[in-house]
Amino acid sequence: MVATSSEPISWLCRLYIYAIHGYVTEVMFTAAWEFVVHLNWKFPGNTSIWSLLIYGLSTMVIEQMYLHLNGRVHLLARAAIYTAWSYSWEFTMGWVLRQFDACPWDYTEFDGDFMGLVTLEYAPFWYIGVIIAEQIIIKWTLQLHWGITEGIETDDSVASEPCNGDVKHKHH
Repeated sequence: MVATSSEPISWLCRLYIYAIHGYVTEVMFTAAWEFVVHLNWKFPGNTSIWSLLIYGLSTMVIEQMYLHLNGRVHLLARAAIYTAWSYSWEFTMGWVLRQFDACPWDYTEFDGDFMGLVTLEYAPFWYIGVIIAEQIIIKWTLQLHWGITEGIETDDSVASEPCNGDVKHKHH
């Protein structure tokens, strides 16, 4: 007989995962953009510490939207909703940070910008990005659990198997 004990990771752990994912994605995107626009083989990516808060909180909201919309709204429509949310959030956070001269981005050089805080030129990337976020990051993060599976009996030992895959054997 196998006894299991596990619980889903907390909202704070999910926030951390989403924040780090957003931060790294931002660095990768800016590096790729720099290469495409300037053919810069150094791939200099950059972001701000603010992006941890911005992406972490935004993805928590998208997670909740996913939990309410999944099964009711088609993926492509959900992605449009998430993209609209992302633009609203980016504009709002940019506007708030600008009040403190702390907004790390300025899109005024882009043709599709609004107040320099958002740009429509990024819309296809946001759309694809939120699909990836839902289908990979959010779905997998929601499946993460803390805990241990105990009491796996074998012929001559009892194993205790942590959820991370490590197995510890106790001999009788």
